[in-house]
Order: sequence, then C-alpha cells, then structure tokens
Amino acid sequence: MNRKWLVGVVAICLGIGALFFSAKQATLKRSPYALFEPPMTIEQKALVQRQIDRQLISKSGGHQVSATQVTYDEGAVVLAFPVPGDAGQSDRTCDYGYICLWSAADFAGRKLSLLSSAKSRPVDLSDYGMSAEVSSWQHNNKAGSVKIFGVDGPGARGNMVMSNIREVILVKGCCPFSIPEDTRVIDTWTEINSQSRLTGNNDRIMSIAFAPMFMLFAQ
Repeated sequence: MNRKWLVGVVAICLGIGALFFSAKQATLKRSPYALFEPPMTIEQKALVQRQIDRQLISKSGGHQVSATQVTYDEGAVVLAFPVPGDAGQSDRTCDYGYICLWSAADFAGRKLSLLSSAKSRPVDLSDYGMSAEVSSWQHNNKAGSVKIFGVDGPGARGNMVMSNIREVILVKGCCPFSIPEDTRVIDTWTEINSQSRLTGNNDRIMSIAFAPMFMLFAQ
C-alpha cells in the first residue's frame, strides 16, 4: 500500500512539474523574425539608411528594427534591404510562419516577409517597392496551413500567377503558372516550398492573397 501511495505521489508531482514547465514555455516570447545585421562600411550603412528613410516616408506605421530592416503591424510584415554593391550580402533566410519574396533570383536582393495564415489580409507589394519585382520566393510554415496566391493586380484582383502549392486549381489562373519547384520537409509538421527563379508571366506579381486550404482561390 505504501509503495502504491508513493508511486501515486511521484506521478502527481511529475504531472504538476510538467504543467509548470509547459506554462513557462508558453509564456516565453520569441521574435517571429530574425534580425539581419550584416557587416557594412560607413558608406553602405548610409545608402541603406536612405532607402529605409524613403520607405518609412512612403508608407507610415513602420519601425526600423535593425540597420537593414523595417517592420509593420508588429512584425507581420518585415522588409530587409541588401548590402549595396555587387558582392553585397542579402538576407536569404525565410523565417518560420512567413512567405518571403525576393527582388532577385536565387533568394537575393530586397526581401519582403509576410506572416502567412488563412486570416491574413491581401498585401499590395507596391507599399514596399516590390510590385512586379518578385524574382524568387519561399514559404516556411506548417504543411497544409494556408494557400497563398500571387496576383497580377493590386488588392488581389486579377489573374493568379503564383501559388505555394502544386495542387491549386486554376479557376482564375494565368499560365505559365508559378508553383514550387522545391519542397523540403523539415520535420513532422513543417515544410518549405520555394521557387528560385520566376520567369514569363509569373514575375509580375503585384499583390499577395491568402486563403484557407479548402478554398479553391483567394476571395
């Protein structure tokens, strides 16, 4: 009897400890995006800062969070500027939970990261100097969590020219159509879809739309 009682007490203690640990883990805050802090000369810093200043003037509500980055809507939008120069470093990492769009092929140049969920509202790329400028993209999120569409008009109105999933039905589509050329499964739930080089019709994305997986196309 004493042994059973002792085992029961230990189990209860372990359960309480696990609850406290889980609660502590749940309260820990982590930045949803990584800061991009590449080494730069004084001249390069000045050039990037001028770009950041122009961005903050052209679209209000932004905050500079690093020498190269501006965020909007508490990190739902992150704009990263590359280091100026032919050998300038670009932020090539797409953080979990984001769809990332680059102005150059092979995930280089200016990078726009948009928090991706089925509840996300359409984003006009002209607000961030990226309208018809997308040359590569990557989506890092839970598999099957959200459909993403690139549209060749503002406000998600126009032809779909890109999607993050291969199975999308082209109800309002336009060909040639951009779909992931590479899919990497990171763990049980996470996968990264990407296309390193957009060509033809699909490099004229002007807005990004989001939709639940059960919807055929963005509303």
